[in-house]
Amino acid sequence: MQRNTSRKIAKQHSQPQPGWVVSDGTASDWVEQVLKPLLADWITPPPQFEMPHEQRSGPTRANTVDPTQLIGSIHLSVKSETHRHERYDVYPYYDSSIIVPLYWVNPGDGSHQIAISPGCIAANGHYYGFSSKTSEMRYLAGPEALRALLDALLEQLRQDIFRVQKTRKVRNIQAQAVEAQIRQLANEQQFAFMVSTSPRLIRIEVRLDNSNQLTITVPFSEFERVLPQLRETVIHLRALHEQRIHFRTHQCSYGGGTWIEPEPQPDTDPVSS
Repeated sequence: MQRNTSRKIAKQHSQPQPGWVVSDGTASDWVEQVLKPLLADWITPPPQFEMPHEQRSGPTRANTVDPTQLIGSIHLSVKSETHRHERYDVYPYYDSSIIVPLYWVNPGDGSHQIAISPGCIAANGHYYGFSSKTSEMRYLAGPEALRALLDALLEQLRQDIFRVQKTRKVRNIQAQAVEAQIRQLANEQQFAFMVSTSPRLIRIEVRLDNSNQLTITVPFSEFERVLPQLRETVIHLRALHEQRIHFRTHQCSYGGGTWIEPEPQPDTDPVSS
């Protein structure tokens, strides 16, 4: 799920003013007595809830110095039909889970306000870090608001996974078409090859000899245009290698030699009728 999407959903199901307030107790007590039963009643099996490391060793009260306290993270996940070993996909994984951090905000009167940070809700929350700035917090109105937020995030996850799986099916069909065309040529000219895909490209690798290979990458957006030319492209590039003519492409460097620019074409006057 894109972070902009999760941020938008979080803002839709939260509010700028405090709503859900815990009058007393520790974060670990609230998690065990309120949050975990709430999650268990919401969905079966309930999502995993992970407490911060410093709270696992024993109950602690909210930090009186920092008004914002991370009390833990809800891990939402959706079962996906994506298999570990896709035939062509070199990036077979897709995030089918998302992490929702929950916070206590201490207004200074001994109570705690339940809050979220929309920018920290993400598939890889541990890598982005968790915000502790009160200005970035938005508040939950109550248990129903939390359930509505989790429902919306789960539904978005399901839509994302469905879209990715549909796209992969199309791209696997395209990769099969490429493999069939290259296989026919490989059998004729006796060379080994591989076909793989990334999120945006089909990659064709042709073994030239024991220590060299040719790699052609084709954007999926150009697949229909390039496919008819693929056979001749491989034939010509292999022929160049056999003639010991090698080439490569890379980004133009800012230093180095001076480019020799082509001479401008002379202007031609239109033929008068």
